[in-house]
Amino acid sequence: MSEEQTQPLSERELELVRLLSTGLSNKEIGNELYISPNTVKVHLRNIYGKLNVSSRTEATMVAVRMGWVDIGTQDEQPAADQDGPTPELAAPEETRTVLPPLAPWQRATLIASALLVALGLWLIWPGEARQPEPFPDARPQSPRLSLSAASRWQSLAQMPTPRRRLAVVAHRGLIYAIGGSTRSGVSDVVEIYAPDEDDWTRGVDKPTAVESIGAVVLEGRIYVPGGRLDDGQMSDRLEVLEPGEGAQGTWTAAKGLPKGVGAYAIAAQGDALYLFGGYDGSTYLADTYRYSPAGDEWVALSPMPTARAFAGAGTVDGRVYVVGGYDGQVELALCEAYDAAQDRWETCPAMNAPRGGVGVAVVADTLYAIGGGWDSYLVENEYLSPIQGTWKTFPSPVLQEWRDLGVAVNETSFYAIGGWDGEFLGTNQAYRALYRLYLPGTMGGRDSSAE
Repeated sequence: MSEEQTQPLSERELELVRLLSTGLSNKEIGNELYISPNTVKVHLRNIYGKLNVSSRTEATMVAVRMGWVDIGTQDEQPAADQDGPTPELAAPEETRTVLPPLAPWQRATLIASALLVALGLWLIWPGEARQPEPFPDARPQSPRLSLSAASRWQSLAQMPTPRRRLAVVAHRGLIYAIGGSTRSGVSDVVEIYAPDEDDWTRGVDKPTAVESIGAVVLEGRIYVPGGRLDDGQMSDRLEVLEPGEGAQGTWTAAKGLPKGVGAYAIAAQGDALYLFGGYDGSTYLADTYRYSPAGDEWVALSPMPTARAFAGAGTVDGRVYVVGGYDGQVELALCEAYDAAQDRWETCPAMNAPRGGVGVAVVADTLYAIGGGWDSYLVENEYLSPIQGTWKTFPSPVLQEWRDLGVAVNETSFYAIGGWDGEFLGTNQAYRALYRLYLPGTMGGRDSSAE
């Protein structure tokens, strides 16, 4: 079969081909990508048709020949652009397929094709900030920063443990980064950032190592529900951190969730936390739950109109806005608002772009959506004023893929920390959402949006 017979694969299909080349079963691939084995089969049929092949081996050989997979380096590199935590993906030595190296003319053809594609992107990509991005298999290990965003964003001390799908929350002027997944697997690490010192310290490890989590603060305590365990199962534990002085603190367990779930959206409203959707190991959920520390109980509420995971949530004027996410097939740009007082859902304006793995912050009744994106590079973030009812864009400090990050608000700024851009990130970017304006003849100041 000649290379000219192949058709371009989508980002999702490329992810699947890379996992396919490691010898994983359909079920194992599904677990890594949070999709069912039947969905894996559908993707495989599409891939076989596009590549004009009829087997896994033939598909892998084409992928290697086209430069999509490099079997020779998979033992040394983390899995590229996968949607689950990064396990060791290389097959055992005795079962690994040994493929012949590319011929010189094949290497020359690939290099020429890459240069032509890069030139085409440079010619058609609009706007100063929309520069062509690196090819998926050539992403740098640290994010590229946007110079145009320098006046709005501030790059701060990097998180010591680069990770994705972590929980990030602010408490008493400190930023807590909890759990997530790292190069070595699912983590129990807690690291605490002090904005005044621009420095990190190590906190008390979380009792259960999990990823795909979020956190909220209620009554001076940090609540972290559920999450995905290192074995791929979903946890139903609710663990609570009571911070002490400095990096001290004590973890306790509260009443467990009705079921194990990860990749949910979470927000605080009043004296309770609300948990939306997520993934239970086999199904993308529309479930809505409220947890009240006073009664230490979970209550099921009206489900979301749209089942999804990897969404973000933030509370504005008594309503919780759940935005973006992934439903097992596509990323979503939708916005759905939950009225806690009425236990009902309403539609709200959709974002300008679909965002899976999005981070959300709320400052002064404005909802900010940061990062996200499986299938495209998102060089702009968005914000919504529910009063105005329209989404507007603002620059991103990362010009390439940036998802599965954590976001927390401290005073008039929010902090976007960690995530994934083809590598685990330790990035720590602060955005000043409001400035304090002092007017002549006034005793105080007036808050003004940074936009």
